[in-house]
Amino acid sequence: MSNVVAVEPRPSLVTGNRPAAIVPTDMDSAYRLGKAICLAGMAPKGMDTPEKCMIAIMRGMEVGLTPFMALDKIAIVNGRPTIWGDGAIGLVRGSGLCEFIKERIEGSGDARMAVCEAKRRGEPEPIRRTFSVADAKKAGLWGKQGPWQQYPERMLQMRARAFALRDGFADVLGGLYLREEIEDAQPMRDITPREEPPAPPSAAQISPKADDPPAPEAPEEVAADDGDDMVAFITAKLMEAQSVEALNEVWDKHVTPIERDLFPHDQENLMSIFRKREAELA
Repeated sequence: MSNVVAVEPRPSLVTGNRPAAIVPTDMDSAYRLGKAICLAGMAPKGMDTPEKCMIAIMRGMEVGLTPFMALDKIAIVNGRPTIWGDGAIGLVRGSGLCEFIKERIEGSGDARMAVCEAKRRGEPEPIRRTFSVADAKKAGLWGKQGPWQQYPERMLQMRARAFALRDGFADVLGGLYLREEIEDAQPMRDITPREEPPAPPSAAQISPKADDPPAPEAPEEVAADDGDDMVAFITAKLMEAQSVEALNEVWDKHVTPIERDLFPHDQENLMSIFRKREAELA
């Protein structure tokens, strides 16, 4: 009698299937995913904590983005979640509610105008929105340092796209603004009346006593460097300003050129100092 060896059947190799994303089902799993991304050093700039990653993941999932797409396409601008322009058009096209999106630049020179037409299924007419060089000049954007100097037509296109997609597909975008639109907005200044600061101490109150140790020497001015040194340097300049005009000059000279490169919390801290000094000098 011959020996028969049983062979386990091998599963067939399946190709061509699209892999599914790993999607968190609760806040704890979203937090753990955000923590893993931070520990791996793969978090985008401005998403440097598990909490920030978790919020971006959850906000993106509300509009249909997978976790990693949410981290890539959701950006925090002035504390508000926004979506990149290509992320917005991807959501709209993938929603099944969009019949077509047409974008173009009309005219030349200062007569240029970006046009975006978006047709929603079931609607009789497409939504047409424009943004021109004249509009950019009126908003104080034309010639602004950064993308408005480097890619002016692209920025016109993004503005027209933002208006058309938000007006026609607000439900798909979940109320999100486009980053390219909102990051150009001027920061709002708080004009709420504040309490009067306490009166400075008199000379008698601050005169040193004989047994007091000598006061430490004032630190030298911080050199304008990257990172924390740059923030400390700007903070010192804001504190030195002796008028509202001088305060605005410091902001325009030192903050505006690098505002896009600052972390959100640094932007908020500098704006808080600016508002405080503005109220003191007013």
